Amino acid sequence: MLVLTYNQEQWIRQTIECILAQKTDYSYEIIIGEDWSKDGTRRICEEYANKYNNVCLLPQDHNLGLIANWVNCVKHASGKYLMFCAGDDYWHNPNKIQLQVDYMENHLECVACHTDIDELNVLNGTCCRSSKKSHKLVIPQGHIQKEILSGKDHISAVTLCLRKSLVDAYVPLDKYVELQFPREDWPTLLILSAHGEIIFIPESTATYRVGQESITRLSDYEKIRFRLQTDKVMTEYLYSLFPEWGPFNDAVWYDNVVWHQMMMAAYRNNDYRSARRFAKRDVYPSWATYMAYTYISFCLFRWFLLKK
Repeated sequence: MLVLTYNQEQWIRQTIECILAQKTDYSYEIIIGEDWSKDGTRRICEEYANKYNNVCLLPQDHNLGLIANWVNCVKHASGKYLMFCAGDDYWHNPNKIQLQVDYMENHLECVACHTDIDELNVLNGTCCRSSKKSHKLVIPQGHIQKEILSGKDHISAVTLCLRKSLVDAYVPLDKYVELQFPREDWPTLLILSAHGEIIFIPESTATYRVGQESITRLSDYEKIRFRLQTDKVMTEYLYSLFPEWGPFNDAVWYDNVVWHQMMMAAYRNNDYRSARRFAKRDVYPSWATYMAYTYISFCLFRWFLLKK
């Protein structure tokens, strides 16, 4: 069980406790990648590593960043399966490990499985139980590489269970670090899906916190630009692994997404001038683009986003 954490002092204790509370017929390891936090996160992680023999802390002497930290944890894992829980999320179902491992043991054609999830809004305290069921999402199953590539897989990383042997055999972890992949779950699932089925278990096992800044919800414009540039490099590399996908033709689309995402961040930042500037670069305009053209419409659309 891998826990990646950075500056999550207020949540990390709950994250570790929920994994320790899992009910299984076997032992399991908890590997914590503590990435040089500036708050009290490391102190809490050390407390658990000193108290429990199955908790292994991998403390860094400098900040590695998400991908290098994740790769380091995966390489240190010795178990048969990999599961993940970010330091600001938690597993509310004490049978999560047993449920998913039992499924994988009985379905050898399955390279990964995932479950439904609760979404907890940290801004207003509301929680959407079994969010995939609540939103009536149709979850693709089986050989779903095409759906993952298009972003229509609806897989939540905190609910994933992967076969470690397949990750070792097929996932180029060092390339993740070399090319500075901006995310780890999507490329890993793309690669693994070429070697078997991915199955959805319709039971909620984990709680995902939403509303705070994250890798997919940044407010800094240059961080957004860098993330999307590395996302393009990552996708081009993945296309090179699977020639059957055809040539990578999305360079213009990626460049446009940079401007669109920075415009949406400007709405969150209440920054009208930047929103208008980014909107003028948007090649594929949307309602959000048009609403950024005048200050009145900008305020109206921002109010709508906040209400939503």
